[in-house]
Amino acid sequence: ELGGVARRLHHTIEGLDVPTYLADLVKRVQSHPKIELLTGAEVAGFSGYKGNFKTTVKMNGGQKEIDHGVVVVATGGQEYKPKEFLYGQDPRVMTQLELGDFIAQNRDEVAKWDQAVFIQCVGSRNEENPNCSRICCQGAVKYALQLKELNPKMDIFILYRDMRTYGVLEDYYRKARDLGVIFARFDPERQPEVTKEGDQLSVTFIDHVLQLPVKVRPNALILSAGVLANDTEQFATMLKIPRNAFGYFIEAHAKLRPVDFASEGIFLCGLAHAPKLISESIAQAMAA
Repeated sequence: ELGGVARRLHHTIEGLDVPTYLADLVKRVQSHPKIELLTGAEVAGFSGYKGNFKTTVKMNGGQKEIDHGVVVVATGGQEYKPKEFLYGQDPRVMTQLELGDFIAQNRDEVAKWDQAVFIQCVGSRNEENPNCSRICCQGAVKYALQLKELNPKMDIFILYRDMRTYGVLEDYYRKARDLGVIFARFDPERQPEVTKEGDQLSVTFIDHVLQLPVKVRPNALILSAGVLANDTEQFATMLKIPRNAFGYFIEAHAKLRPVDFASEGIFLCGLAHAPKLISESIAQAMAA
């Protein structure tokens, strides 16, 4: 299917209706006379140079050879599946994308919640993945604002290491604070503790001002899971294009050539390059 991770988003922090936007875009691609769409396909061979590439595509048990002038690499990414904080052991522990789906399907139930807790940097900025996933902070703020809209009296805690709401996203962070969302910093050496007490979830964290433990019993615990690159090792080897230690593709020059590779005629955009917002992916795609 077309759409990648955007298929799991319901709105942006600015309020863009993602499903409507995406459905229109997919429809335009599918009906365009100059676009041939091959789903369920795999790149099996690649050769040539700019203006004269040849790609072999496997699909439906057969093969197709395509002669083309340029390549746009937009292989996307995925949400990290947590192993921490009772994820998978209790349905009330969910990721940000799962929260978005849950709100869309159970608005009335969510509006009755008394408390919600977000834990940041789950699957990011650790030994396994030292990379900052960059978009999780604004995601927590976005969903906190949505929860406050559903129930202004709901207690919402965002447990963070560093809030990275860069640029104008800072305005939404300030709005969340004004609405009473509580931001509590934690030390990576003293992570929040999540347990079950009977049938209740319990989250304990050290308040960085009081230097005392605080225990809350939320209706939902939302893990701000990191962004991972899709598995593109074989694809990257075939096209002879570089990736970094996290599996993301590396552009020719971060400032001077941010949307193409050193190999001419091959361009780059979206989560294939690094974690980024929909607006940033669109801007980079237009540049490519």
